[in-house]
Amino acid sequence: MKFHTFIATVSLTGLLPFYAAQAHEMQSFAFGSPAKASAATRTIHVKATDQMRLVFDSQDIRSGDVVKFIVTNTGVLPHEFGLADEAGQHAHAQEMAQMPNMMHDDPNVMTLKPGETKTLVWSFKHLRQHKLMFACNVPGHFQSGMFVRLTVKK
Repeated sequence: MKFHTFIATVSLTGLLPFYAAQAHEMQSFAFGSPAKASAATRTIHVKATDQMRLVFDSQDIRSGDVVKFIVTNTGVLPHEFGLADEAGQHAHAQEMAQMPNMMHDDPNVMTLKPGETKTLVWSFKHLRQHKLMFACNVPGHFQSGMFVRLTVKK
């Protein structure tokens, strides 16, 4: 069965949301993978501020941790919270420059409206890349210093 025929069949049967959710959960990156909240071994609170900062209550992340990041936009501007390696953050910044109003519901990036709190759960098991960057790529925010470089301890 060709891929387009498969998508049409899945879409018509109403199963597309199911398959999309499964693919979303199974996606893996060099810097880890999304995880279920029930698997979290620790919680880290993060504030996204209009002073163009991501403020973490802890940056102590170790290989094997499954972290629930509870992120609050404390400002009046929209912000992002994204996790990637440095190359990924720079690529995403270029995308955002082309589409500044892009909204995210990706496994490693989320958009936060003013005052909004969201959760991102991430597994730091099976890492191939230990150097990470958390960033807000709303145009101008990253350039103003709204990022944190972090090395996951082995």
